[in-house]
Amino acid sequence: MRTMLKVQWHYLLDKTATAFIGLFAVLVFLAVFMSSEATLGMSVLDVDRIRRAFMYRSSALMAIRLASAVLAIFLGLHGWSRTQQRACVFFVASRRDILAFGLAKAAAAAIVLVVFVSAATLWYGVVGGYLTPYFAFSELDGKLCVDIALEASFFLIAQGLVTTVFDGVFAAIPAFAVLWILESSTPGEAGWATLLFGAIRHARIDEAGIATYGEPWRQALVLVVAFVLSVILFAWKDVN
Repeated sequence: MRTMLKVQWHYLLDKTATAFIGLFAVLVFLAVFMSSEATLGMSVLDVDRIRRAFMYRSSALMAIRLASAVLAIFLGLHGWSRTQQRACVFFVASRRDILAFGLAKAAAAAIVLVVFVSAATLWYGVVGGYLTPYFAFSELDGKLCVDIALEASFFLIAQGLVTTVFDGVFAAIPAFAVLWILESSTPGEAGWATLLFGAIRHARIDEAGIATYGEPWRQALVLVVAFVLSVILFAWKDVN
């Protein structure tokens, strides 16, 4: 299993993927920094602290949430693509090996995603805590960042599942459509939006306050079922 994880890590983080993730991280860090308005100076930022703290929290966390979701979609598209399966023939001798290989693939992608969200969260806390007079990282901020990681995990697993069935760049369209619906819809609307908010962990900050929608147990169940399906489908397609 450890060898398979190292192989998956090597193939997942090739030169192109590493460059993309690095550039993506720089852009997100820059977006968080700009959201703080730290360049205005402490004396200016000390005025209207409540409004500035709200604007920083909402803007910075939205940037982290969107970036994490997009990165998760990219990892699911890249990591589960047909070109990434070539290492499978050297390590798979039985159905058990196929399942282990699929688990290693998911673990490698999840590690990248968790590190990205953790680094963005740390940067968010450092910028707000040390470069502004109005912000202090709280338990609520930590909870929101966990919710962001859970939402991104759903997109990672869902995109891996879709890519296993429909390989190619266009396989990312359904995931981006779901992300767009979550961002543009209002909870309580009839139709697909209600189902999506119930199935996917989604935290939102707006003028009405901070809210995380859906039942945690149901969303956890959806996440587990999607993960199991992605591993089983990967194993089934490889055998056939």
